[in-house]
Amino acid sequence: MTATESPEKQPLDTSAYTALEPLANDLLKHWNVPGVAVGILRDGQVETWGFGLANIETQQAMTADHLLQIGSISKVFTTTLVMLLVDEGKIDLDEPVRTYLPDLELKDADALATITMRHLVTHTSGLFGDFFEDFGVGDDALSKAIAQYGTLRQITSPGEIWSYCNSGFNLAGAIIEKILDMPFEQAMQEKVFAPLGLDHSFFFAAQAIVYPVAVGHVETEPGSGKIEVARAYQLPRAVNPAGGIIATVADLLGFAKFHINNGKVDDEQILSEESVRAMQEIQTSAANFAQSWGLGWDINDLDGVRVVGHGGSTNGFQARLSVVPSKGYAIAILTDGDDGWAVNSALNEWALREHCGLTDEKPAPVDLTPVHIANMAGTYESQMAVLTLSPDNGSLRIDARTKVNPLSPEERELPPSWVWPISDYECISTTGPTAGTRTDFIADDNGRTRFIRLGGRVYDRVDD
Repeated sequence: MTATESPEKQPLDTSAYTALEPLANDLLKHWNVPGVAVGILRDGQVETWGFGLANIETQQAMTADHLLQIGSISKVFTTTLVMLLVDEGKIDLDEPVRTYLPDLELKDADALATITMRHLVTHTSGLFGDFFEDFGVGDDALSKAIAQYGTLRQITSPGEIWSYCNSGFNLAGAIIEKILDMPFEQAMQEKVFAPLGLDHSFFFAAQAIVYPVAVGHVETEPGSGKIEVARAYQLPRAVNPAGGIIATVADLLGFAKFHINNGKVDDEQILSEESVRAMQEIQTSAANFAQSWGLGWDINDLDGVRVVGHGGSTNGFQARLSVVPSKGYAIAILTDGDDGWAVNSALNEWALREHCGLTDEKPAPVDLTPVHIANMAGTYESQMAVLTLSPDNGSLRIDARTKVNPLSPEERELPPSWVWPISDYECISTTGPTAGTRTDFIADDNGRTRFIRLGGRVYDRVDD
């Protein structure tokens, strides 16, 4: 695989590129991911590179200028737009959302009365989080989706636990539409993309197609090791606030620089310093997804230094943006393969270690009694998947069956995976592309496991 550089830019220094090129290419080969675009902001300079392929069918080389889906990194953009409206006095983070959407219906009357914008942008609303129904491409797609929220399960009370919630961010997007009286995408363009100079950030394939665009790649069958171009490209328009942006790594770094510069573009204060700081302050523990969560951002404190960021996952794309505000540093990584998460994780760890001296030590597995492990085992279910956990020589084997979801049009049995306990209530994956990810168990008042939380989502225990 070859590397191509953006024609306008030169490497920060020879040693940085010399180290990055073989590492990126080795990771792509090892994880069978076609390509990756990488961008680094350091010492006030932006550097971007492309490695591998943007499309295995056309053999087009990945460049730094390729557009890729950034998935849920879009949530930080949406939160930034929310905070702009907070600055303008149009949104109060702690006001019930029905204040802004009086026609909103939810299954739970107490939740309807108490869910706030703060709950939405911190994943603590308790709503079922993965409502991805397609309501068409019209400007009314989002409002049509929100009109169905009365059918969604209220899994927990607002503020009770942290559980990753795309639905909450789409609801935030609907509030933005209502307040500004314009489609969400237009609001993002006028209030975020344009003021920040993000000229290569879009929501629609028709906008992106006139630029170099990478396609996603997925396995032909789970565990087969064979990949193909993902034919389903774009998520439904109704989920754009949660994950619809298509962008370059350079634009992601432009967004990061805006937050590093405390909301300024050149000498113009776009977002107040107070709102920028608030987004980076801990709001809640984030269980196994990150150490903590702010407003939009995930938060990890490494060696006493705060790192904020977000990941993204769509059909055949994986993304990661990490920002170290105190060091003026950011790295953006966009991959075009299902297992790109492993590539992103390794490159992210390398960059934070080599450029910022920061490390994220993974906890070592511990031995639990067979009885304890047996109590963790069982069958867990959500609207997205069924998980069966079985004891296996001190670890837990996970057999998963996905249900129909936006990233897979049919039910699939996934290859088994294993997690090892690192405490009485938490496990870690030690092998495969998900190595380092954590799973935890949430008990009820009687000490029996009520939920397992995997991939940030909660699954009900269903075996009695």
